[in-house]
Amino acid sequence: MISKKFICALALAAAPSLVAVGFAQSGPSPHGGGHHGFFHGPMPMLIGVDLTKQQKKQLHEIFKDHRGEMRAQWQQEREIDRQISALLLSDGAVDKAKLAALFKQKDMLHEHDDQGMIDDAVKVHDILTPEQRAKARATQEKLESLHEQIEELVKPPHGDEGEPTP
Repeated sequence: MISKKFICALALAAAPSLVAVGFAQSGPSPHGGGHHGFFHGPMPMLIGVDLTKQQKKQLHEIFKDHRGEMRAQWQQEREIDRQISALLLSDGAVDKAKLAALFKQKDMLHEHDDQGMIDDAVKVHDILTPEQRAKARATQEKLESLHEQIEELVKPPHGDEGEPTP
């Protein structure tokens, strides 16, 4: 019988391929910035902020510097995903130690990526003026309020006992 762990590991191994297909089929974001846009990307603090030409140039440099590093990291991650898939789809018993080591490598890449995003976010913060940060804060608060209102509107109705109604 196939264990739940095996199914989860197989799903994790296949997920990058499925995400890549979905990503490739998706169109540009209505918020700008290609597929990610600023609302869903790493810099939500830029929503609704009018930037000067100099600030735009500085942002371009920050992201350009990070982009080359990210491409190399994505290639490493794809290679790890291929190794995980090959391991999980091979005949015989799965080498759990090797599988764990591959996932650990992937976690380390994610940690490195997270640190890069933190560094970039701090650089962006430093580029913005106090007025721009205040405007971004106000915009973020409005967006969060709207999101809460939407969640309240689409929440399924419940009966008196807290059971969902059919």
